[in-house]
Amino acid sequence: MHLVSFASRHMSSLSSTTWRLPAALLLLSLVPLAAGAVRLVGLATGTALTVDNARFLVTPLPVVLHIVGATLFCLLGAFQFDSAFRGYSPVLHRNVGRVAGVCGIMAALSGLWMTVAYPIPKALQGDLLYAARVLVAISMALAIGVSFRAALRRRFVQHRAWMVRAYALGQGAGTQVLILLPVTLIAGEPTYLLRDLLMVSAWGLNLLIAERIVLRRLSSA
Repeated sequence: MHLVSFASRHMSSLSSTTWRLPAALLLLSLVPLAAGAVRLVGLATGTALTVDNARFLVTPLPVVLHIVGATLFCLLGAFQFDSAFRGYSPVLHRNVGRVAGVCGIMAALSGLWMTVAYPIPKALQGDLLYAARVLVAISMALAIGVSFRAALRRRFVQHRAWMVRAYALGQGAGTQVLILLPVTLIAGEPTYLLRDLLMVSAWGLNLLIAERIVLRRLSSA
């Protein structure tokens, strides 16, 4: 009820610029979350077995955990960066943050599980992308843990900095869509090393943006 009340009050004052960041983050999440929803529906309804989806049908648990965790982390996290939301109810911000953080850790660890356990063709994941996914998953989980610890110690500047970094890593799939889509439309779907480089560059870009945000907040603190 608190979230519904906030949303109605928040939407009634769209002249404020604070809504733009959550809206942009939700828009960035749109395609990966839609793809995840389609994947879940396919698993639930027993989609036909193909080379592309065989690994998910044989071992569905990690992909289900990943989709659910990433969906909630991206959706709830988008509002956590809204200053109006934090100011409206610090208690709600804290409780939503706990749920989002747990979901983020679940998304990271299940992503690590999928990377290690699923047989993925070399055309879709070479050594570079494999290493990057392992590193991103571990770094994301650790960043959320450090953020939680900082919040418990009331070091809120540090808490926000590490959560910004974790969210940037969690939004890698959204940025990958933005990078891969134009390449695919122009030259066809990239494979092998080019695909690896483009996928990895999305996390790199997100982290650069995250560090810029963190440094700007530190300089204004």
